[in-house]
Amino acid sequence: MFSPGLTVTELSESAQRGRRFAPVRERDLEPALRSIALRLPGAAEGLVLAPEFRGARGVVDLLAVTRVADKFLERTKLGAAYITSEADSAVLARLSPRLTRSAANVARAVGMTDRQALTRLRALCRAGAAEQVGSGYRRRDGLDPIGRSYALEAKVDDWRKGLSQAMRYASWADAAGVVLLVEPPNLSAVRTQFRALRIGLAIGDSWIVRPVIGRPDPGRRLALSEQLSSDIGALLSRSDSA
Repeated sequence: MFSPGLTVTELSESAQRGRRFAPVRERDLEPALRSIALRLPGAAEGLVLAPEFRGARGVVDLLAVTRVADKFLERTKLGAAYITSEADSAVLARLSPRLTRSAANVARAVGMTDRQALTRLRALCRAGAAEQVGSGYRRRDGLDPIGRSYALEAKVDDWRKGLSQAMRYASWADAAGVVLLVEPPNLSAVRTQFRALRIGLAIGDSWIVRPVIGRPDPGRRLALSEQLSSDIGALLSRSDSA
């Protein structure tokens, strides 16, 4: 259960989850994934582990979110609906809690028509995630992406496929990494490629190249945070009703 003072929160159920990765040898990497997650920067400030998390671009073997402390719990208390739609999150992410922005301004930023943006903005206001101020809009104060997210992909030895997947995950997670069971024979060249792309590479539970915090799409990043907040809210509800 997620509660104040709890350092690690493990999510095991969600309608957004994919299937647990099936290959037997890749399952051998589960302890390594967990070990790496527990040692990520900021893990001591609150860590959420979400296996088989379905992000905007693919299902990652383990999503680890650090530096969350009690922030997810605070999000559940806002009373606003969780904005898990990528399109809605894209609009919401372009709003500021302190600066008023017009529907036209938001439309240009996300590549929508003014009418499309206005329709979504009004729906976000009804959901309690945004508010209208004069002729413009603001995001609800406190509704921000929470923590640092790391997408960790397990592979036996297929580092090329792992790298391709990790690069997709980096479009919605703050950082991404590949965890291999078997060291590639050309490790030096592989290391150089991962480092150039700012993707982490680990053999077992030891980093060869540490993942670098990037600049994921703001809407996808917000949708990730909202989905995890929704999952934690569901955990709290089940606990209260038990």
